[in-house]
Amino acid sequence: MSATQYFPILPELFAHACDTVTKRVSQLPFLRGGVNVTGELVGVTMECLNAEPTHTLALTTPRDAPAEVDPGLDRCLEQRLGVPGKPVVDIIADVLCSAGIAEMTEIIDRHLHKPRKAIRLVPPWIWHIASTMAPSVRLGESGDGSSLSWLDTCPVCRTGILERVVGKQLFGIPHTDFYMACTSCGAKFIPVGTAFRLVSIATIRDPLWKKHLDKTYPPETWATIARGTGSSRITERRPVEKRSGGPALKTPHVPQALPAASVMLTPLSDGSFAVPIAGKTQYFRPIGVKFTGGLREDAFSRVQKTLAELLADPAYVHLKDPVNAKYSRYLTMPVGLFLSQLKERFDPFYREFLNSYGDDKYGSFMAERSGETEKTGVMIVVVKRGLYMVVESPGPVGAAISNHFGRVGADDCLLTGDPARCRVNALLCNNRKEAGLYFHSADREDERLMLLHAIETLLHPGES
Repeated sequence: MSATQYFPILPELFAHACDTVTKRVSQLPFLRGGVNVTGELVGVTMECLNAEPTHTLALTTPRDAPAEVDPGLDRCLEQRLGVPGKPVVDIIADVLCSAGIAEMTEIIDRHLHKPRKAIRLVPPWIWHIASTMAPSVRLGESGDGSSLSWLDTCPVCRTGILERVVGKQLFGIPHTDFYMACTSCGAKFIPVGTAFRLVSIATIRDPLWKKHLDKTYPPETWATIARGTGSSRITERRPVEKRSGGPALKTPHVPQALPAASVMLTPLSDGSFAVPIAGKTQYFRPIGVKFTGGLREDAFSRVQKTLAELLADPAYVHLKDPVNAKYSRYLTMPVGLFLSQLKERFDPFYREFLNSYGDDKYGSFMAERSGETEKTGVMIVVVKRGLYMVVESPGPVGAAISNHFGRVGADDCLLTGDPARCRVNALLCNNRKEAGLYFHSADREDERLMLLHAIETLLHPGES
């Protein structure tokens, strides 16, 4: 049997691997299970796996195995490092798998005719004699190294790494030359110019699905999310759609999900909040709300119109061609059922039919009667002392809270629905202990509009 040919690990890849182990497992070198895990041990193990045609080795070599039985990783490490292989192999296998560099598997031994526990080097960490840099590093190269960390760590699960996939297309997604996929959770990102958009994730109930799905950020921003630093401040601001009927609410900009508040308020001894506006301090008094029942999700699933009926609305004209091309057999199906099925299949196309906040969890509540509930004015939503939203109430604010914001209907979730209603309800119901409504009475319309504009400027400076 010819000797195994080991291609030395590339210096860039070796440094990349050591940095990945340090970030995801522990600072190299470190002691685990009595084994000193060093950069040399990491590099030699990767070389042993990379040298195999399948990049896979059995973990251990059976005791008293015949000469024709393929040796395991333990024997390889003994020969190359002069250390006892059996106590080392389980530790280094656990370290590499935890770092996303390798994965556990099984092989069928053709001589022993039974399965053997094995470890495989995952594709982004494989190299060959013509390599100049590992694929996961080369794809992120920008000359200044700024994109490396975005590919090193998946922003969704923070355990896998991102690899480039070519020659395949994602269902329901416009054609792209390639997309990035996580080796661990299956999250998928498509290129949008020099940025990337998250379009799919393996576990739909992961909170990051709701927070970052369909968001397009540059690599540097995704890297910030992956590191878990500053991600809560990333928001996508969209104009809120108008809706006829109900209170005349004006909310031009509403932050999606629950980012860190850009404006923190100081509570007063009576429970009010002081808001600095145009050199003056305006006081907003609390309005108590009583919650009834628990949270409900997928409210849109109760929309009874058929898909064909919905597409007849001019607001959905841009969706006709995609539906006719891929979903024409569903035209007679109720929209709620259609969207629910898409969501269960992890098809992000369902969100194209919803407003910015139409896929949140909602509950029910009503205003508690007080001296403020019969007045008109401006209302703010505060969560953990942070200012998140402002709305105008030209009619009695108590009625607006109980009859409008206190309950979200299925049609409210659609593009032609009411994103402000969805947002206020979700903010309160998902943060019952930390959120509240606060009100400043104002009878004159010009005064209400002045307050509304001033608070919107506080929330979104430079966007007025």
